[in-house]
Amino acid sequence: MDLYICEKPAQGKDLAGVLGVRQYNDGYITGGDIAVTWGFGHLYEQLMPEDYDPRYEGYESWNDLSLLPFVPSSWGYKMKEKTAKQTKTVLGLIQKASTVYISTDFDREGEAIGRILLAQANYKGPIKRVCLTALDNQSIKKALANVKDGSETLPLFHAALARSRADFLVGMNLTRLYTALARSIGFREILNIGRVLTATVNLVCERERAIASFQPTPFWTIQAQVNTTKGSFKASWKPPQTHADANGRCNQGDFARGAAQACNGAAAQIVRSEQKPESETAPLLFDLTSLQQYANKRWGYTADEVLAIGQALYEKHKLLTYPRSDSRYLPQDQQGDVPDVLSAMVKTDPSIAGLVQLVDPERKCRVFNDSKVTSHHGIIPTFQAGSIDSLNEQERNIYDIVRRYYLAQFLPAHEYLRSEITVQCGPHLFLATGNVTTSPGWKSAFGSDIDIDPPDEEVADEQEGTGSAALPAVVTGDACILAKTELGEKVTRPLPYFTEAALLGAMENIARFETNEQLRKVLNEKSGIGTPATRAGMIEGAVVRKFFVRKKRAIRATDKAHALMAILPPAIKQPSMTALWEQDLDRIEDGTIPVAAFEAKITNWVCSMVNQLKAAAPVLSQADGPMAKAFEAAMPQKHECVFGCGGQMMRFKGSNGMFWGCQNAECKKTCSDSRGKPQKPLASDEDAPDCPTCGGPTKLRKGKPKDGKRAQNFWGCCDYPNCKGILPFVKPKPGAKGKLRIFNS
Repeated sequence: MDLYICEKPAQGKDLAGVLGVRQYNDGYITGGDIAVTWGFGHLYEQLMPEDYDPRYEGYESWNDLSLLPFVPSSWGYKMKEKTAKQTKTVLGLIQKASTVYISTDFDREGEAIGRILLAQANYKGPIKRVCLTALDNQSIKKALANVKDGSETLPLFHAALARSRADFLVGMNLTRLYTALARSIGFREILNIGRVLTATVNLVCERERAIASFQPTPFWTIQAQVNTTKGSFKASWKPPQTHADANGRCNQGDFARGAAQACNGAAAQIVRSEQKPESETAPLLFDLTSLQQYANKRWGYTADEVLAIGQALYEKHKLLTYPRSDSRYLPQDQQGDVPDVLSAMVKTDPSIAGLVQLVDPERKCRVFNDSKVTSHHGIIPTFQAGSIDSLNEQERNIYDIVRRYYLAQFLPAHEYLRSEITVQCGPHLFLATGNVTTSPGWKSAFGSDIDIDPPDEEVADEQEGTGSAALPAVVTGDACILAKTELGEKVTRPLPYFTEAALLGAMENIARFETNEQLRKVLNEKSGIGTPATRAGMIEGAVVRKFFVRKKRAIRATDKAHALMAILPPAIKQPSMTALWEQDLDRIEDGTIPVAAFEAKITNWVCSMVNQLKAAAPVLSQADGPMAKAFEAAMPQKHECVFGCGGQMMRFKGSNGMFWGCQNAECKKTCSDSRGKPQKPLASDEDAPDCPTCGGPTKLRKGKPKDGKRAQNFWGCCDYPNCKGILPFVKPKPGAKGKLRIFNS
């Protein structure tokens, strides 16, 4: 039997339809000598420390630093409880298979899903790989016609193994260690430390520290209205180097004021006038990161939202190819598919037909480049004809911009005439630039109301940019007058807070944030932390773990994040180490580095870090030591215990909201939060009356609001629901002494 293992049920259903198998069973589809089954993503998960050794079980084990470092002698997996039934179904089918076709997503994790299942089933037969990049019928047929031997994609699994083991070693050891150190100074939250997570958090914290310490400096600009016999235009002053900073800004106010006054209304001359035709090729296709950046800048979508939208367009609607791609190019052999893709596009949305007629499907363009294609290609529309009306607003937005970027590849270059004019007034120079479109080319795919590349929030608008308007046809030597000069006093600005778009870009191109020159040379231009498929989840994970909060479109670090980054050594938090590890993972995927060598390197690094930190623990965790100082702002609020034990209560966030807990070991009582302060219970157990029905104990309960009235407190039997005896509760008057007054109903 040929067995096809897919990643998700929808994927399995699509593949089964093309294979012609239609007999549905519980967890698989059969037909003839073929079976198609699926997982729900990963069906197995790594064993946790407590699975290897019971000493690691429970809350208290986290405080025992003698248990660290923890390195498994051998690696194991356990079946996920929620999907155990489906896992057993898949394992049973593997036992009957003569050939297995791994048909999961064609990436590291997809490969791992299939390989781990085969290992757990002790499968020894032939393995083939179906490389699915889209789920429309035509794309599936192409994938089935180009099945790879399993040996060709085995390195993908090796890279996934190496990644998961590195994350385990770093996360389990350092998270436990720093959480224990934090507990020793009274901070009770878990301090998650991860290979990619921590580097990402540090990027945001460093940016915020730079903003907080930034000292603005003034600079001056001059704008001049230039009048000639052939027309007027505006020009910007170019201060001489002797009166400018390293960025060409005038930093001497008196000099700028003198220049503005001297040039105002003065005669001048055109000393240079140049016009030259230039062209611009279409932007590359989207990969996941660039699509997330675009959508965040234009519509404010989070990276996680864009990934979910892309998955829906891939799995549900089948209108886009695999979204978790890290390539912006296409294989050369897909040039012949262009007419079919265009046809499907028009059937999906007839309103695009006029634009499609402008493109040349045979146009040779730079996106067709086999050497730039990874296991996936750029995100493009599929052969599937759907209905644009079936998409919600977010799906329509993403689908629309992806198809326009695709269409742009088959349109001519955008051509324009660039003009530059230099005006001299005494010793002072003024520059004007302008661009005039001569042929819109690929920009026709976007129209005037669509941002081709939304503004980058990383670029500070401190000086006037180049103009886009036409300049008059002046020539060198023409006379002119600076009819009016306007002096502007400005100040330098820090880089803005990270948005998700900017943070994704930083994670992708980490070399530009490396201050060590030697390391920067080692990190190539595309060295990053995380992968396109994981970066969105990493940002979202930092929010869930209370390292980040969203403020409008900005990603801001919490006090908890700043505290942890302040105490971590550079070797743990600097992104360069993580980026170098990512390079190693790429080499494992290429088959040039064995997993064992990488694992040994990570193990040695983790053990060294843990042992160093354990040695420093007594100093770090002193009451007035580095940990206490770093976490001062992040510590929970404190309040004198409302139960009168004399201890301190601390404010925590639980599953049902904020609450307070006494830190006195002999008390340990908890109470609810009321506007940031502990709410003392209305009554204690000692005040509880006996149940009027069964005579047993009662407890204070809160009823439900009814008819717009506030909920009422009452005494209810502790044996509820077996006994439903109740008594009304009357709150004692302030200063009242003695027992609570109980009124029998």
